[in-house]
Amino acid sequence: MRKSLIAVLFIVSACAPYAPKVVGHRGCRFDGPYENTLASLNYALEVGVDAVEFDVQLTSDDSVVVFHGPMVPGIDKDIRDISFDVARKIVLPGGHRMPTLGEWFAEAMKYPSVPLIMEIKKQLTPEKEALLVDKAMAAVTMEGMQSIVEYTSFSERACDRILSHNPYAKVIFLASGVKVPTAEWAKEKGYKGISYDLNGFLNHPEIAASAKSLGIETTLWLVNDKEVADWARKHRIDYISSDFPQLFTVGR
Repeated sequence: MRKSLIAVLFIVSACAPYAPKVVGHRGCRFDGPYENTLASLNYALEVGVDAVEFDVQLTSDDSVVVFHGPMVPGIDKDIRDISFDVARKIVLPGGHRMPTLGEWFAEAMKYPSVPLIMEIKKQLTPEKEALLVDKAMAAVTMEGMQSIVEYTSFSERACDRILSHNPYAKVIFLASGVKVPTAEWAKEKGYKGISYDLNGFLNHPEIAASAKSLGIETTLWLVNDKEVADWARKHRIDYISSDFPQLFTVGR
């Protein structure tokens, strides 16, 4: 009886349609409250995303805030040119405030099984970029979030610095456009994932196949309609990152 049940479960699993996991982009960029706020994080978690992506920046006095930027709505200034105290006083659309990493992590722990994908934003100098990596990773350690936080960046320099701190960290390299690095390159670098836009994957579908064989995780962004999601499904992309995560999580 037990063998028969196992066989049935195996057949059902094998026949189930493949579906990529869903990442809430900037928490939830367009589908709910303003991006990268605690409210957007909660919204994404409540609609059932498989992971939440968010951004970190340095203020002019070297404090880490959760914010995409670089321009701050309402004041027309670069987040990297204003102090932490000024940044915290800014009222974002919807009446929200910029969270600290500590606040973001405390809110995320309501759903401790959902990974957090921290994007390290490029900074004005290599020194500032290194400082952002160092401070962000120190906060991860201080809050005990090492098993939950993954890292991503368009900056190869930032990705390499993350691995210099923690060779076991999950680093996902971000790129866009027609010319994107191969999965073999990512493997050699020690990155555990690649995250490319449709231009990158559509022009190089072989990258998704080689990534699968090498054990490199793939993420397609931004997936905001079912047609692009179907492409990701057909090419067995691991994750889709969406501004409208509810579009893909409801009814699963």
